[in-house]
Amino acid sequence: MNRTRNARRGQSRLLPFLIALALVALVLLGMLLLRGGKTPDPSDAGAQTGTAARTEPAAPAQSGAATEPAGSDPEMPAGSAETPAAPTETVPPTEPPADESWKLVLVNKDHPLPEGFTVELKELRNGQHVDARIYPELQQMFDDARAAGIYPFINESFRSAERQQQILDKYIAGYEAQGMSHAAAEEKALTLVAVPGTSEHQLGLALDLIAEYGESAAVWSWLRENCQRYGFILRYPADKEAITGISYEPWHFRYVGAAAAGEIMERGLCLEEYLAERQP
Repeated sequence: MNRTRNARRGQSRLLPFLIALALVALVLLGMLLLRGGKTPDPSDAGAQTGTAARTEPAAPAQSGAATEPAGSDPEMPAGSAETPAAPTETVPPTEPPADESWKLVLVNKDHPLPEGFTVELKELRNGQHVDARIYPELQQMFDDARAAGIYPFINESFRSAERQQQILDKYIAGYEAQGMSHAAAEEKALTLVAVPGTSEHQLGLALDLIAEYGESAAVWSWLRENCQRYGFILRYPADKEAITGISYEPWHFRYVGAAAAGEIMERGLCLEEYLAERQP
């Protein structure tokens, strides 16, 4: 009986010790495992470095020699703060500006058409012809007018010398039929029709415009307000007859280019006045 009791007492005393020993062993094992997890694996170093390189923002580009690899210029020591002088380059000659004097050719009774004058013409849909160089602006002007409910129509454009003479003769004959003498009829006709060689219509830059639909007065009014935007001017204003020598023609518009047209129309000049101001 006593032996049994003594054995049980020994077991009860040993059990707490074994439990404590097991706990200590578990703690030691956990510490070893934790330290083992923190040990870097050399095979992972490259991947970690690559990830950092991708996520780090790129450095901003710098000016001057600093953007070049070190030693790329044999005359510049690496790390030099000075920027080498730019090499001397041969600059090709600039193309001379296009001659735009054709836009401002003055043709009237005192300034006949230049001898040997020729022009490249573009045929329009109604058989009329204009200087091919003014076609883009002319088309834009017509497109914008139609968009505004205005429908201009070209009644006269380029004329040959022969055609110009025919028109002049027709006017003279008409006035003679009204009872005028030939001299009086011719003088009257010349206020409306130029002598061949002195007509702007032979330039291909002048247009006589009427209304395709509606009233011509509405077309002329719109053109007076807007023509300069497209390089055109009202060529023969009512208050410039003494200078131009031509009666007021609300239908006659002349291309001179946007720069000249803007100044002429805004200042109320005629072409003769504008060109006289530009002479040295």
